[in-house]
Amino acid sequence: MAMMEWNDKLKVGHSMIDRDHQKLVGLINELGDAMSAGKGKDVCGKVLDELISYTKTHFAMEEQLMSANRYPAAALHKAEHVKLVQDVVDFQSKYNAGTATLSVSLLHFLMEWLTHHILESDKALAQEIPRG
Repeated sequence: MAMMEWNDKLKVGHSMIDRDHQKLVGLINELGDAMSAGKGKDVCGKVLDELISYTKTHFAMEEQLMSANRYPAAALHKAEHVKLVQDVVDFQSKYNAGTATLSVSLLHFLMEWLTHHILESDKALAQEIPRG
């Protein structure tokens, strides 16, 4: 069972942003599925690596759209991106140090962050840029 459902509520209406968000939801569900099967710790490192890599690509795309369209809240939006990357790198450091409950805390953090960021920041961005 999916921990986080991709649905119309999460769609921002920009195809590239929505496609990337679906991938991020998929990573969250991959971690949730592994946790349900008792393999959360085994999958956590892989998910962290993918998340760090994928968010860099996704955030660069969003930031290019903000720049190209002179998005007025770009600095604040970019600061959210920077904060997430810092937080995920912190989770990765804890994982590498052997923190036992990391998969649960990571899962909750990602679900809350992604939901809030999509519903607030990314929906606002999508209203200000041409549909892609």
